[in-house]
Amino acid sequence: MKRITLLPAIFVATLAVSAQAPSAPDMSLEEINAAVVSARAATAAKHYADAEALMLKATAAKPDLLVPRLELGLAQIGEKKYPEAEATFKMVLGIDLESQKLAHSDDFYQTGNSPEGEATHATRNTNGGKVLATQNRTPEIKGVAYSSLGEIYVHAGKVAEAQAAFDTAVKANPTAAALYYRNETIFFYQSGNSDAQLAAAEKALAVDPTRPALYYFKGQALVSKATVDPQTQKMTLPPGCAESLQHYLELEPNGQFAAEVKSVLTAAGQPTKAAGKGSKG
Repeated sequence: MKRITLLPAIFVATLAVSAQAPSAPDMSLEEINAAVVSARAATAAKHYADAEALMLKATAAKPDLLVPRLELGLAQIGEKKYPEAEATFKMVLGIDLESQKLAHSDDFYQTGNSPEGEATHATRNTNGGKVLATQNRTPEIKGVAYSSLGEIYVHAGKVAEAQAAFDTAVKANPTAAALYYRNETIFFYQSGNSDAQLAAAEKALAVDPTRPALYYFKGQALVSKATVDPQTQKMTLPPGCAESLQHYLELEPNGQFAAEVKSVLTAAGQPTKAAGKGSKG
């Protein structure tokens, strides 16, 4: 099995190519490297269709390469082609699309027992899912693929599957746990699912308690559980809500959500003092 590294990259990724797979004559490795770089630039510029076209050509030329297929899935998410993106990321992870069923997400999102960084693949589950290939999927590749599946499932309203996907991304690539859980929080916030948003924010804060926005997302999710006295019209916030919102103000007194937070705290008769410690967002 020959190892090929694509550079430059958002993350360093080693690609494994089957020794039996013939090289496609229409794209050399150098051309694929250039196409990946161009696709990333197109995705960053939100030119998702251009990125998809580049990666469709690259994956057709060399189907065994993981990074072009990963970039293809990211472009498809950008285009909101969620079913296509889901299939693409499952191919990155080596999941057999014919036999894999999603009825039991806890069974589906499991990885092998080998140490992180070694070649691992999805464990056969109760529905008969199996691995298509024994390629070396790096922690970064698995993390991006699983977290991307999580994003797709949030959009589809599949809460349990989304949560399981983000948790598996963290297990696959623990060094990026803060990023994955922060993204999960934001996606559930955007979808309006306050319960899932709260759960994700708490996981994110457990990993990285320095992000002001996470305290806002936690407090904002809890605001949905507030009650209002019909006689006094005074708002009563649930436990932990005021503390989270106040901590947000302490870290980011002039932040994006500061005015909203002050309004909520004032309506609930809570102090809005801010220490102004600064933040990294």
